[in-house]
Amino acid sequence: MQRRDFLTSAMAAGAAAMTTLSAKNQAAETPTKKPGIKLGLYSITYRGVWYKGPALDSFQLVREAKKQGWEGLELSADRPHASPLDFDKDARKKLRDLSGELEIPICAVSPNCNLSSPLQTQYEAMICYVRECIKLTSDIGSPICKILAASRGYTMGDDGVASYELTGKHEPWPYWKKDRRPLVVAALKELTKTAGDYGVVIALQNHGPDIINDYKDVLAMIRDVGSPYLKGSMDMNCEPDGESDKRAWDMARDSGPLQVHSHLNGEFKRDADGKVVLIASGYFDKGYWGRKIAYPAYFEALTSIGYNGFYTWEYCHPAIVDGKYAGIDYVNDQTKMALEYMRELRKNALAKNNAK
Repeated sequence: MQRRDFLTSAMAAGAAAMTTLSAKNQAAETPTKKPGIKLGLYSITYRGVWYKGPALDSFQLVREAKKQGWEGLELSADRPHASPLDFDKDARKKLRDLSGELEIPICAVSPNCNLSSPLQTQYEAMICYVRECIKLTSDIGSPICKILAASRGYTMGDDGVASYELTGKHEPWPYWKKDRRPLVVAALKELTKTAGDYGVVIALQNHGPDIINDYKDVLAMIRDVGSPYLKGSMDMNCEPDGESDKRAWDMARDSGPLQVHSHLNGEFKRDADGKVVLIASGYFDKGYWGRKIAYPAYFEALTSIGYNGFYTWEYCHPAIVDGKYAGIDYVNDQTKMALEYMRELRKNALAKNNAK
């Protein structure tokens, strides 16, 4: 496969989201190698903040995704991954070329942003950051810039491991009594113009706890912004009733073609027969251990509506084993089991859909 042909195919991963677009970088829809849902690796897994050990850089991640058998790579727009602070013109070309050479498309670039700050300088700085991420997304040949409306982020401890503990328990602006949602709407109206200029779709994730609390909030935000360049990234793990099969089917059907991306998060083990089993999912330092998300139902629901975008695996919680932080080997094992688990979900979903 020629590199140019591969990059066109990679861009087709977001074609369902861009059928109404005519921007200069929009790719023509072409047949894909894999049926239905595509399985990707989200680089936040290897940022070196959830485990004891080194981070992998973006170039290492493309090779690691290929080695493990993933079909695409979602890049976190933070150091040491796809930060626009570090990725100059040459680095962007090298990453795009490597992605093409190894046939691992960059399915999304993901700034963990907060577009709701009532502090003007912070608000404008965040808009600037996302704008630069949109440009980076286009430059490396990705169709999607996946964002958060009001991420509280995490803090880094002296031990070098991240935690949601402080940010999750404290209001970021306790003095501010007005509604911050209009700030997000205004920012997205501005940013979708940039997205249109660069042929990129912004995918808003249903990630709480502020402003966006479920998929219905995402759909309402898309409606209020009113741009074809704003779509949704709907995650069962982020839904308040994420254990419910009904919720899975409702979210898939209600979102329809507005959904262009999704994530899977959890912890796995092998049962007595060696089969990979999901044992927990959620934001683990908030007491969700043991929560089992309705991923099988969601894969089936997405398959039934013809979704053929990416579903990416993320390890984005502290890796703790026997009360101590684990190393990168543990995350490697979890990531490989995640791929096995997701392949099985996809296979079962396709079988059920074909049997109907």
